[in-house]
Amino acid sequence: MGRLSWRNLWRNRRRTGLTAGGIAFAVLLLCFAMSQQAGSYRLMIENGTTFMTGQIQIQAAGYQDDPRVERLVPDAQALRERVEALPGVQAAAERVQAFALVSAGERTVAAQIIGVDPEREPEVSKLPGMVRVGQFFAAYTLESQPLDTRVPVMLGSGVARNLGVELGAEVVLLGTQPEGGIAALVGVVSGILDTGQAELDRSLLLAPLDQVRQAWALDTGAHALVVRTTTVDAVPDVQRGIETLLDEGIAVLPWQTLLPELEQTIAFDRVSNRLFYGLLALLVSFSIVNSFVMVVFERTREFGLLMAMGMRPWRLLLMLELEALWLALLGVALGALLAWPLVAWTSAVGLPLGESAGIMLRRFHLPDRMYAALDAAAFVEPMLLMTAATLVAALLPALRVRRLSAVEALHRV
Repeated sequence: MGRLSWRNLWRNRRRTGLTAGGIAFAVLLLCFAMSQQAGSYRLMIENGTTFMTGQIQIQAAGYQDDPRVERLVPDAQALRERVEALPGVQAAAERVQAFALVSAGERTVAAQIIGVDPEREPEVSKLPGMVRVGQFFAAYTLESQPLDTRVPVMLGSGVARNLGVELGAEVVLLGTQPEGGIAALVGVVSGILDTGQAELDRSLLLAPLDQVRQAWALDTGAHALVVRTTTVDAVPDVQRGIETLLDEGIAVLPWQTLLPELEQTIAFDRVSNRLFYGLLALLVSFSIVNSFVMVVFERTREFGLLMAMGMRPWRLLLMLELEALWLALLGVALGALLAWPLVAWTSAVGLPLGESAGIMLRRFHLPDRMYAALDAAAFVEPMLLMTAATLVAALLPALRVRRLSAVEALHRV
């Protein structure tokens, strides 16, 4: 039956070629679109997580929803070393966070203080690359900067503007320790950050981890252990590995929890794009329905002869569906073969987004090209979709065969 169906497919080569070509074009378009979509999602996740949060964070349970200064991950350095030994982990860094009043002269602003490791922070976030003026903790080294002297701090551009300070200016930080004592730190501005997010720039202040720990009496604890994975796809495996290392009361938060808005944006975009893909498959299905209507019309007499010889209608229906399957396989194979080099090229070179768009994207520390992702799902899903669409489209006219009688079919011209 399969060999007969293949031969029947080539009785009208022109029609077969046109229909298979339509399927191939749809598969080509879908593979390219889905690869670009997957690439854009990876870029969004990569930029969203490396901006500040990391792909994974380890925190005390409840800290994400209620960031109290006393909620700490104890002995964070030892935990960081064990986390970095896990497969799939590229880097990890400790952070402490607090809120404080920052003063310079007669001006005072409220700020979010983030204590970072100057040596490890560049491995987990893009914050060091957002320095607009100065350098990222240029004056800071563990050996040359005693804990009881002025320490270099990095101000968000909005904080610096509101305080009216520039490089080298002295600022005073006042906050509250976990036990209620006064946390105080005197810093010197060594850099000004421009993150591209005005709200963040108006509240952000970075200071060396050890100095913030001492000023806020945090000992060796950390509010967050920021983890960067080798790839975004490695996050679930790394998360499971980290969970085996943790004691009760410590939580592992993947990027989906840290950046719920980003996950919701991607989910909504997936749904809207799938509606477009389904519409495209539906449009191609109309041409397939038309082709098989012609097949049934042209071969009605042949079907009558076969039924007169004893072939049951359901076997005729099966033969037509096998023809549709061969047609679908031919079209999707051709489409995938055409799509592969195109997707491979755009994944390596990228598609330029234009000069004006590039300027805007660079302003937010984003690349000015869109790269496709060589994702197996971006090829498998279109191939399965178009195969299913072809079989369903062919089934509609093929069902007419079941209602034919041998006598009626033989009398058709």
